[in-house]
Amino acid sequence: MKKTIAVIFAAMTSMSVLAHTGITSSVPSDNAMLMESPEKIEVAFGDSVRLVSLTVINNEEEAVDIDFAPSMTPSKTFTYKLPMLAPSTYQVSWIIMGDDAHKMKGDFSFMVHAMDNTKSMKMTHDKKDMKDMKDMKDKEMDHSQHNNH
Repeated sequence: MKKTIAVIFAAMTSMSVLAHTGITSSVPSDNAMLMESPEKIEVAFGDSVRLVSLTVINNEEEAVDIDFAPSMTPSKTFTYKLPMLAPSTYQVSWIIMGDDAHKMKGDFSFMVHAMDNTKSMKMTHDKKDMKDMKDMKDKEMDHSQHNNH
């Protein structure tokens, strides 16, 4: 009898742990303040779960399309590509389901600050580019040819 109770208790405890697994990390992390739009949303959980819902909304409560489809295959990590996000505060909400069909939900948020347009232009400067820019500046600043007027 004691052995049966111990087996039932162990089974209930392991189901309880699975039923109460939660998020272990996210990209971006909770409360992150970003200077540019993140490329992806990634959520990781303590156990393999099915991701039933994942939504991203801005502070105007407008949904961001992340091409989400509920997961039929359990996994610990789920990743979705993000479009370019405008400066705003974003809330990511998730619902997971464990093997025991117990659902859990949670959320996290992050902020995208106003972006510097020069960063998004992917400008590259090698030594020649820098020399050309210096030569042009020197020509603009050299007014010696006008001294004879």
